[in-house]
Amino acid sequence: MSEITPKNPGEIQFGSVKTLEGHVWTVRSVAIKDNLIISGSSDEKIKIWDIDTGLCIKTLEGHSNWVISVAIKDNLIISGSVDKTIKIWDINSGECIKPLEGHADSVRSVAIKNNLIISGSYDSTIKIWNIESGKCIKTLEGHTDYILSVAIKDNLIISGSDDNTIKIWDLEAGLFIKTLKGHTYTVWSVAVKDNLIISGSGDDTIRIWDIESGLCIKTLECHTRYVLSVAIKDNLIISGSNDKTIRINLITLFPNESNKYQAVINSYWLPEYLEQHLMDCFNPGKD
Repeated sequence: MSEITPKNPGEIQFGSVKTLEGHVWTVRSVAIKDNLIISGSSDEKIKIWDIDTGLCIKTLEGHSNWVISVAIKDNLIISGSVDKTIKIWDINSGECIKPLEGHADSVRSVAIKNNLIISGSYDSTIKIWNIESGKCIKTLEGHTDYILSVAIKDNLIISGSDDNTIKIWDLEAGLFIKTLKGHTYTVWSVAVKDNLIISGSGDDTIRIWDIESGLCIKTLECHTRYVLSVAIKDNLIISGSNDKTIRINLITLFPNESNKYQAVINSYWLPEYLEQHLMDCFNPGKD
């Protein structure tokens, strides 16, 4: 596998290192773990790929319709499909350990934490499943349209929906906490890191939200079409769009101008009375 090396410090080059070919229809979802890539496709198959060689190691067959979401944890692959089921697979043998049935429509998104699977469906519900028993232990209702994305952070479930909203739920209690409103079209994708939620929408924007307050603290307008997928790594937001581009944005957060100026002030030592005077100068609402 070739390596891409920046020419100059701080310069990043991007290029196609390897192309993995084998699916015969649209690749709907990918997940990565160590040196493995897992892909789910409209050809109803899941493939396991070796990153180093680019070769397909195994093909998992069992779904009877599009596989539109895959997740991976330890030696388990979780897949969600238009056939309304979730399947748990053993990554080593490639065998389906058990199918999970209960959704009334396509399973659009799956996530995994410890011994729990969280699934979001076109039936407008989120289900929480026990991996060992394969049973649904809670159903969360509150969205009024398709659920297109789910993510997990500690004891929180984050969901994005075709009803234009994001909802936050308590995983353990199975209770609704709050709704985040601001997008004017479908919320296609959500990701979470620390105290931030990142959302991509059909209104062509990416929004950054504060989990505790539920407030949108920044809106990124870097795409010209639907933002279909978002991910977050360290201080970078990576987004994929219907405009055929992938954008990488650096997170810089100043919820209000006062905080911005305070950050500048904090970088210098000032006597208290001068610091307050300087802040007053930056406050347009103060006489």
